[in-house]
Amino acid sequence: MNDPEEELSTLWTSDPHTIRTFLERRPDYARLCDEVSYILEKRLSAKPIEISAITSRVKSLKSLAEKIVRKEYRDPFKEITDLAGVRVVYLYKGDLPAIQQIIEEQFVVLERVNKLDQMAPNEFGYGALHYLVRLGRQSSGARYDDLKELTCEIQVRTVLQDAWAIIDHHLIYKHESDIPSHLQRPIRGFAGTFENTDDHLDRIHSEREKYLRVIRNSRKNTNEFLSRPLDLDTLTEYLTWKFSHLGAARQPGQITRVLSFAQEANIETLAELDDYVNRSAAARDAVAQEINLTSAAAA
Repeated sequence: MNDPEEELSTLWTSDPHTIRTFLERRPDYARLCDEVSYILEKRLSAKPIEISAITSRVKSLKSLAEKIVRKEYRDPFKEITDLAGVRVVYLYKGDLPAIQQIIEEQFVVLERVNKLDQMAPNEFGYGALHYLVRLGRQSSGARYDDLKELTCEIQVRTVLQDAWAIIDHHLIYKHESDIPSHLQRPIRGFAGTFENTDDHLDRIHSEREKYLRVIRNSRKNTNEFLSRPLDLDTLTEYLTWKFSHLGAARQPGQITRVLSFAQEANIETLAELDDYVNRSAAARDAVAQEINLTSAAAA
């Protein structure tokens, strides 16, 4: 493995202009990361997409030097495209088309690459989607003048693709032909397990979405709806139906506590829960009235 300090020293000796230029531009690349991250966070949060994390980084000076020395770039600021990088880590593969649509609507896409498609037959791993983008037309004005021509890499990965990338980064073997024969099968199986698990998670998510649609549709018939067994999903839909004015379904932590109390009371169906709720109406009204009187007195 090459010594980063030695490579940085080599670059400083041979091309100090590149180092000075990078240090001058680095704050702009940091601002670009912030802008791209902000746009993605804002747009993705408006969609029913389960995002694990959106992270960003500007390439370090040592990493830049290593890449320039190793690949002998003539024009690093044109040839190196990942000086600014943002990573979107999401949960379910089925959400990828929606994420792609947001990226392609919000940015000028210079390149889109599926890393799995790029792998040679003798390589192994578990790829992800990479974009090279510039800020789109929505990002206009003086504050963007220094950023609009800069390129940012966006990596789009599932949680398991991200986990594999971390493991893959630390593996000694990058090609299947490098692997001792007795290790080839378990390593291939290990990579395949991640991909299969991703597929299973996506199927489970799809099945849950179907179940939620069935629950919502059953509200058209009160008796059918209330006959459903009590679980977290049916309870959430019940609270939306019964107490929509309170926004109860937007408090998942509280819903879990309610479910725990109901299960301790051996309540098994929504009908049994609804009976408890209806019988407690007078007590709830009295508590609400007392709270209102206390609030009025304090004011």
